[in-house]
Amino acid sequence: MKAQEVRNPVDRRMASVLAKDPQVQAMQEAMQGQGGNTRRSLLAQALRLTPQVAPDLHKIIDRCVERLDVETELEVYVYAAPQFNAGCTSPENGRVFVLLTASLLEAFDTPELTFVLGHELGHHIYEHHEIPLQALAQQKGVAPRTILQGHAWLRQAELSADRAGLLCCSEGQDTGLDGAVRSFFKLSSGMRQAPGPEQVAAYMEQSAELYREDSEKERKGFQMDWLSTHPFSPVRIRALKAFSESQAMGGELSMESTEAKVQGAMGLMEPGYLEEDSPGAEAMRRLLFAAGAVVAGADGEVSALEIAALASLLGEGRVPRTLNPERLAEVMPERIKRVIDLVSEPKRVQLIRDLTLIAKADGGVDNRERFVIRELAGKLGVQPSFCDMAIEDSSTLD
Repeated sequence: MKAQEVRNPVDRRMASVLAKDPQVQAMQEAMQGQGGNTRRSLLAQALRLTPQVAPDLHKIIDRCVERLDVETELEVYVYAAPQFNAGCTSPENGRVFVLLTASLLEAFDTPELTFVLGHELGHHIYEHHEIPLQALAQQKGVAPRTILQGHAWLRQAELSADRAGLLCCSEGQDTGLDGAVRSFFKLSSGMRQAPGPEQVAAYMEQSAELYREDSEKERKGFQMDWLSTHPFSPVRIRALKAFSESQAMGGELSMESTEAKVQGAMGLMEPGYLEEDSPGAEAMRRLLFAAGAVVAGADGEVSALEIAALASLLGEGRVPRTLNPERLAEVMPERIKRVIDLVSEPKRVQLIRDLTLIAKADGGVDNRERFVIRELAGKLGVQPSFCDMAIEDSSTLD
């Protein structure tokens, strides 16, 4: 099965939509022709792993290149860092650079490294780096919906890269899932020792435990979910296991059923109050309108960019050209109470996240805007630290 044939269709569809966004296209044009210094920096600060330096590693790389039909020249570098981490750059002067930390290179065995390297090259073959989401998020006036769509797309992109990693690991009747799960185990735990079958089984069970936990009314431990550019490891394992059982990998599960299972798993992380038709979602939108105006006016002026950001979230025709923060501040207590009555605490964090996007729309967040957001967060039961994380957030692939 070719790698392009098993790309997560939701990733493909969302990437296509983002690629047509005028702001994304403008950023792509602005970045064209910019000379990169990645190679020089790596040659100066990291060790290049040539076939002579790391012959066993290059056997893995050759396998991944063949399985994924990679045509671009690759260079692999290792750098000093205590964390397990890996990355792949966008093409630069006809080369792609694969980066590994020394700790990961030393602690991961051949199947685990194969999955990690296949995953990183998956980002390359699926052209995930073509959408400059990190640079876009730092620009003034970017529509909040574009940023939110970008976060959701990045999570779907990770699933595609995981499938590429599994394709590199598979051999005959062996889907390679065991090596993939062991790599997730090490990445999640930081443990260097290879987990045994019982530990792997326990880790697999953790995904089921996560879903049981999610079925509870309150999910107090997951207020940071909505900022994540990566699915939780247990979610990724659940999605990858479904893929390993698909017809694409020699199993019996149709691809239609596979994709349904995968997106069912991803439903754990996908917010939806902006489109959802329910009393709770409507209460959230009404509070967002009032709170958005109050946050925008906290620095003494409601800018056109902030109004546009609010309209981007709530939809065309739902936000007037001028806002009265003082009048809307008067209705906020009633709207806060209704949200508290109808919406579970963890879901309220989505509104705080969206308010930070409105505050950032004009290029920065004033301390007075930050204060208003933190104050509202406290009233809604959202951790104040989440506000700071949301404001400082940047979107990246690994």
